[in-house]
Amino acid sequence: MQIVKTDKGKVSGVTLGEPGREMTIFRGIPFASPPVGDLRWKPPQPAEPWEGVRECNQFSAISPQFEMPGMVSGFPMSEDCLYLNIVTPASQPDEKLPVMVWMHGGGYNNGSGNDEIWNNTRLPKHGVVLVTLNHRLGPIGLLAHPALSKESPEHSSGNYQFLDLIASLEWIQRNIAAFGGDPDNVTIFGESGGGAKVSILMASPLAKGLFHRAICESGIAAAFFPGKPLAEMEKKGEALFEKLGISPRGDVLEQVRSIASEKIIQVSQSMETPSKPGKDPQPFWDSTVDSWVLPQIPMDLIKSGSFNAVPLITVANLGELTGPGSLVIPWLVPDYIEMLEAVSKQGRNGYACIFDHVPAGWKKEGCVAYHSVELPYVFGDWDNSTGWWKSTYTMVQQDGIKNENPGLDMTDKKVAETVMGLWTEFARTGKPQAPGVPDWPPYTSTNDAYLYVSETPEVKTGYSKLPDQNQN
Repeated sequence: MQIVKTDKGKVSGVTLGEPGREMTIFRGIPFASPPVGDLRWKPPQPAEPWEGVRECNQFSAISPQFEMPGMVSGFPMSEDCLYLNIVTPASQPDEKLPVMVWMHGGGYNNGSGNDEIWNNTRLPKHGVVLVTLNHRLGPIGLLAHPALSKESPEHSSGNYQFLDLIASLEWIQRNIAAFGGDPDNVTIFGESGGGAKVSILMASPLAKGLFHRAICESGIAAAFFPGKPLAEMEKKGEALFEKLGISPRGDVLEQVRSIASEKIIQVSQSMETPSKPGKDPQPFWDSTVDSWVLPQIPMDLIKSGSFNAVPLITVANLGELTGPGSLVIPWLVPDYIEMLEAVSKQGRNGYACIFDHVPAGWKKEGCVAYHSVELPYVFGDWDNSTGWWKSTYTMVQQDGIKNENPGLDMTDKKVAETVMGLWTEFARTGKPQAPGVPDWPPYTSTNDAYLYVSETPEVKTGYSKLPDQNQN
């Protein structure tokens, strides 16, 4: 399946994998027009069609952003970033495989869908079509301003990041069948800021019907990005315009759309207030309650039942609850419980999970299951084949880990196969199960049950009491 016809034209991909288990990766398929020039800070527009076969063998640029330690991607940055990647094991377009759409982490300011770990073949080998994507970030993706709201037919501004995600899911509905995927069985999943993006899509009426299951790893909107009223976000936009030197006497949008994205990112970053250790982070750029993308605060929509209720898995790493990891999020489980109970009230199953595994070498040094440690297990990098563990070392160094080599062994492969099996079976059927894993019951306030994932997974009770270590 090296050439596929989409609604805008044909694309060609690259064959990966070993003989007999080949799969195809398509890198850099446009799902919308470049949001540049007059389209900066506007909803994504349809991509332009093309003639012939478009070679999709290179990743696109990623959204402009400041580079955080340990997240340096090496990819060029450009506002022309609305592209997605597909890894498919299908050899024919009629296979109707489950589709898993990855929302990358990095808060709402950083990261990309291009990282090698997201785009390797090990998760798709479990029989799913994997989609990763890029979208606008930070002030390029979330800026609200009265002038932008005035020019908008919906009297809205901000939320361009989430409109990009919605546009990607709409593209998937139109096109994924040609790649062997089932548009009626789409799972969205993400970690940290990506988990928050998943919850925003669950809350937004514009995303209704575009996905059918969801997985939030180490993040939902309430945990990091609670959402802000339009007027509050517009004031932040006015403050940014003032810092940029935009004259109120001229056409403010024409002026600001002529400024390089690098300068906008730099000035925006200077306005951020670092969160204090142990405190609930207060992001500068957040989702906007605009009466269109979000009629109310995201978690208020979810708790009220006015949301896209689908089967759900929530995941927290034990070190995020207990420390001493570099990011401790003690409020994550209570936020998850609210979401799980909301899903249950709408007749859907929600599953609670605690991940508690680190490689043997780092465990000996006292490493706990820190923020993001589950990612190489979700994507099958149990042997550092993508180099992800080297970038992770930047994070664990903050916790006193001295050895760059995490000490990966066959236990890590076992845990990775377990997690990939659970995630892909959930995507396939809505019920997470895998060989060697006990029956994982949906969470209820009565059973208070969760799956504890380590070398030997087990179902435990006392989820609402976490991080109490004395649960049964």
